[in-house]
Amino acid sequence: MKLLKFNFVFLPLLALVLGGVAYVSRDLIEANARAQVLEVARLIMATANSSRLYTTKQVAPLLGRKNFKLQTAINEFQKTLNDLPREVDASIPKDMHYNSAKKAYLLGQQKVLDAQKELVDSVKNKPEDLLDEEFHPESVPAFAATTIFHNLPEDLYRNYSYKEATLNPTNPEHRCTDWEADIVNNFRKNRDQPEYRGSRATTDGAALVLARPLKVGNVSCLTCHSTPDKAPPEMLKVYGSANGFGWKLDDIIGAQVVTVPMSVAVKEADRTWNQLTNWLGFAFLGIAITGNIGMAFVFWRQG
Repeated sequence: MKLLKFNFVFLPLLALVLGGVAYVSRDLIEANARAQVLEVARLIMATANSSRLYTTKQVAPLLGRKNFKLQTAINEFQKTLNDLPREVDASIPKDMHYNSAKKAYLLGQQKVLDAQKELVDSVKNKPEDLLDEEFHPESVPAFAATTIFHNLPEDLYRNYSYKEATLNPTNPEHRCTDWEADIVNNFRKNRDQPEYRGSRATTDGAALVLARPLKVGNVSCLTCHSTPDKAPPEMLKVYGSANGFGWKLDDIIGAQVVTVPMSVAVKEADRTWNQLTNWLGFAFLGIAITGNIGMAFVFWRQG
């Protein structure tokens, strides 16, 4: 009877305490899941920035140096061709006393010049063909960052998206949507703001958004984006001359945007919370059993 009265008070109190722990922990766990998702988003952003820096500092200059060396060699080759004799030397060596020898000498010179002219004509335009005039999107930081993101393991980053949203892009795929343009314009108004964190409604539910400003921080960007006449001709063939120009140094022209469905954070929070409630359930049973055994022993000692 005493043990029944004890359980009548003890078990509801225990359930209330553990239930309160579970209830309070739910918000904490969800906030922690959101923070973890944002940290992964920051890692994606850091990876993108690293690839952008590598492309700007290593890949693009490498292509430039390659063409510079080829152009130098071509100039030297053309100089050598220009220095070759163009006409037969009419002066006859003094030791030639016979007309037949003189004629053979002049004829030999003419044949050499004819062969030389044929060689010059055959290679005249060949050196320029060695120059790499093709437009390589791999040397563009935005292309490199986006491609590397798409190559990340799909099973780990299936629900994440990365975009370099730009107000006036060369590639139409990078053009801002309305809500992305709002973020970019906010960065332009608040140039000291390093990062934007927020959420937005989508057709698949709420989504977490992490964004950072894209700034023209290198004069090399202006080679392709200042005016169309300065851009590589091969790039104009691919994208045209209507978009992606008029950029200036230190301009904020877009934003790096990582988007994650809120369901990712909710799913992670649910998994952790379910584990916690399971452990709290086991704790409830363990404490209840231990408490009943202890109280039964106390009541037995009391007689």
